[in-house]
Amino acid sequence: MNDEIPQKSKFYFSTRDLLIMAVLSALGGVTSTYINSISDVVHAMLGLPGASQWASGLHVLWIVLAMGITGRPGTGILTGALKGAVELMSGNSHGVIILLVNLVAGLLVDFGFLLFKNKRTLLPYLLAGGLASASNVIVFQVFATLPQNILAIGAILILVVVAFISGLVFAGFIPYLLINSLAKAGIVKIPHQPDGVRKIGWYVLISVLTLSILLTIFLRMYYQGPQDVEVAGSVSSPYSFPNRELSIELVTREMDDRGVMTEYSGYPLVDIVEQADPDSNADTLLLEASDGYAFLISFEELGSNPNILAVMQGQGQNTSFDIVGPESSKAWVRNITKITVIASEGLSIINQNGDNREFDPDEWVSAMDSTQVVLPDGSKKLQGVSVWKVIDANINEIIPSEVTFSSSETSKSLTWNEIAENDNLRIFTVIDGDEIAFALAEMSGQVLLYPVTKIEIK
Repeated sequence: MNDEIPQKSKFYFSTRDLLIMAVLSALGGVTSTYINSISDVVHAMLGLPGASQWASGLHVLWIVLAMGITGRPGTGILTGALKGAVELMSGNSHGVIILLVNLVAGLLVDFGFLLFKNKRTLLPYLLAGGLASASNVIVFQVFATLPQNILAIGAILILVVVAFISGLVFAGFIPYLLINSLAKAGIVKIPHQPDGVRKIGWYVLISVLTLSILLTIFLRMYYQGPQDVEVAGSVSSPYSFPNRELSIELVTREMDDRGVMTEYSGYPLVDIVEQADPDSNADTLLLEASDGYAFLISFEELGSNPNILAVMQGQGQNTSFDIVGPESSKAWVRNITKITVIASEGLSIINQNGDNREFDPDEWVSAMDSTQVVLPDGSKKLQGVSVWKVIDANINEIIPSEVTFSSSETSKSLTWNEIAENDNLRIFTVIDGDEIAFALAEMSGQVLLYPVTKIEIK
């Protein structure tokens, strides 16, 4: 049977092609959060330079699969764009940048396959997977905080190499074996592409490359932080940093940046906050960025971690500040606009023995993911931790049968079967001015109870 594409459909995607791309991009977008979590755990266990990028190829796997199955130029670009959109809408902490990351990855997948006339061999898979996986390091670095020493170049090179190797294995070799096995079994047919289609593919690739460069320039300009950072909230003396009347010393700290010791020069965040004279009951900082991203740092870490710095980026009117040094990489906030000092409201957790503990969101920072949550006063991007993880950490040896969530006016009870291993159901931290409240909601944004003031485990 002749498997060449009919002349009338040389480039346009069929319904089958679009369905394959939609399914694979959705799977890739949804699984990215879990891949990141597993990657962080392995990185923490190994602690080796570049270990954070060992799973990079798993993010690109879906794009390469779509390209291998359809064989049409532009598949990588479209699948990457769709995957990025899924991650963006599901609350990825990188914001719009994640769309650019996936778009560039898809572009490089297309590039890797376009270089070869015969796309059924292993080489195009390896090249596409390796280049696309390594590209995420480069794209993120364009928006990263600049360190003070040359060691950072070594860190970046290590990350690129590890990501490239990960792409060779997870996004190159594995998709090649899988697609060829499916083809031999007759489940998928690997199409043959005429030369004319390759020419159109190059036009598309060059156009999208130009678009990606323009988008990068736009994002860097649009999300440029302000020259002054507002320090406010539960403080006696709010002010704008930097302030010439206040004496805050510029320091240089050496810290672990992705497995490599790197130096950053900046202003200690603890000194910046102390100048505002925080209230005695203040216990948390909210760091807000120009792109809407926000993250929390506890006063406990602020006082015990001397590496948390506000680092100046740019010169003159292009000056802005980034936060570096917190234990959680999610708290390394670029283009900071506001630092809010917060006094947290209590959330009691009462277990089967009657023991009463206060929920501390700072204990769960590494397990949090963000999404848009629809509150009574509008939709907000919030960070939340899976309910089952919080409950599991507070129960005794007896498995609970029911958990009741209460507010001042009403309550909602859920069985343990509804909660256990359910990462969709979360406790979200809600910032309201200079106070913190909590909401029981789903990752889809639907609120089940707000504000939650007590959790009873039965």
